[in-house]
Amino acid sequence: MQNKEFILDIKRLGINGEGIGYYNRKAVFVKNAIPGEGINVRIIKEMPKMDIAEIVEFKKLSKDRVEPACKYYERCGACQTMHIKYQRTLELKRDLVIEAIRRYTKLNPLSFEIKKTIASDEIFNYRNKASLIVRSDKGILTTAMIEEGTNKSFAVDKCKIEDSLIHEVNSKILKLGTELKIKAYPNDDFSLRYIVTRVTKSTRKSLVCLVVKEFNEEIKKFSYSIVAKNLCDSLYVNINPDLKSNEIIKGESLFIGGEKYIVEEICKYKFKLFPSTFFQLNTNQTEKLYEETKKACKLSHQERVLDAYCGIGTISLYISNLAKEVVGIEYNKESVKAANENAKINKIKNVTFKQGDTAKVYKELIKDGHFDVLVFDPPRTGLTKELIDMILDSNARRIVYVSCNPSTLAKDLDLLTTKYQIRYIQPIDMFPNTSHIESVTLLDLKK
Repeated sequence: MQNKEFILDIKRLGINGEGIGYYNRKAVFVKNAIPGEGINVRIIKEMPKMDIAEIVEFKKLSKDRVEPACKYYERCGACQTMHIKYQRTLELKRDLVIEAIRRYTKLNPLSFEIKKTIASDEIFNYRNKASLIVRSDKGILTTAMIEEGTNKSFAVDKCKIEDSLIHEVNSKILKLGTELKIKAYPNDDFSLRYIVTRVTKSTRKSLVCLVVKEFNEEIKKFSYSIVAKNLCDSLYVNINPDLKSNEIIKGESLFIGGEKYIVEEICKYKFKLFPSTFFQLNTNQTEKLYEETKKACKLSHQERVLDAYCGIGTISLYISNLAKEVVGIEYNKESVKAANENAKINKIKNVTFKQGDTAKVYKELIKDGHFDVLVFDPPRTGLTKELIDMILDSNARRIVYVSCNPSTLAKDLDLLTTKYQIRYIQPIDMFPNTSHIESVTLLDLKK
C-alpha cells in the first residue's frame, strides 16, 4: 500500500494537529489537513493500526484554511494549527476533549457540560519562555530549531509565538557572542549549547540561562560581558555536558549576575521565577485558567484544600483568600522552596507546602484531617492508580482537575466517576497555533 494514492475525506483533528480520515476502516493521518476537506493523498508510512499520508492535491478546500503567518511553519513543527482560522481551532480543540471522553471512557460526553473553549487574547507573541539551540552560521551565532521529523537544526531568526522581548534579548546576547567568537554547533569544540530566556509581562524583565558543555574561560568572559553590558536583568549558566540527553537545564545553575530572580505578577499575586521554575507559558491566559480553577473550587472560607502538583504555589496562593487552609504538595525541592518564598512575599499565612511524592505525602496528610476540596494539576501522564484509589477513599466533597492532556484526563475520569460525578469540563486555549489544550474539570461526590 506504500505510495498508494486515493481520495480521503478528513473527518476530525488528531491530538498532534493532523487531519484524520478513514480508508478501508483504517485511520489515515495527514499533516496540515483540516476536517471537512477532500484530499488526494499518498501513503508514505504504513503501520498496523494507522497509516501516514501526505497531500498530493486538494479536491475540496476548507473555508477555515488560512496562510500560515510564520515562514518556518512547514519546517519547524512547534506549531501545528497555524493553517486554520483561530476561531475554528477553538471548536476543534473542544472536539479533542470530547473524542478523548468517547475513546477512553464508558461515559457519554452528552451527559455533562463540555463548555466552549476559552479563547486567548493573544494568538502571537504570547509565549513567555523559550529554550533554543544556539548554532553558528559562518561564525554568526543564531538561535535554531529542530526540523520536524529529523534531528537536524536550522536557523530561526524570530518565532511568531514568542514574546518579542525574548527575541530582542537573545539578539543582543548572540551579537555579543559573535563579536567574542564564541563557538557553537557545528564547530567540533563548541561549548555554548542553548539559550533559555524567560520574560515577564507585568514588569518586562528578562532572565537568561546559558547552557554550556563546560564553564571555560571563553564562556566566563562571555557571561561577565553580558552582565557588564546589562543585556538582560538576570543571568545564569547551566553546565550540561550530556549531549544525548533531552533535558536542557540539568542540575543547579550558576548565578552570574544581575537580579537573583525576576518577578511575575498575576492579578495581585507575585511569583519569583528562576531558570528551572515551572510557570505557565501564556501569562495573560494563566489568569483565566486560575480564575476558572478558583470558580470550580466553590470556596466559602471554611474549606481545607489540597493542591497537588503545586509547583511554585501558583494555584495554592491564588485560591487562598477564599479557603480556610490550603496545603500544596510538590516533588521538586527547588519549587517548594520558591513556593514558600512566594507565600512570604504575598503575605499569605494560610498556605503550607510539603515536599515529596504526591501519593505518599497525601497519605500522611489525611491522618491529620479531612480535605474538603482536592485540586490536581498533574503532568501529562496524569494521576497514578495509587493516588486515584486514595482519592476514592477520601470522600472529599469536590475535585477540581486541571489537565494539559485530554487522553490521560479521560482515563483518570473513567476511574474517578465510580464515586464522583462530572459537573462540567471547561477547555482553555493556553497555546494558540498549536494542538495543545488545557481544561478544568469539576467533579462532585455522588450522593
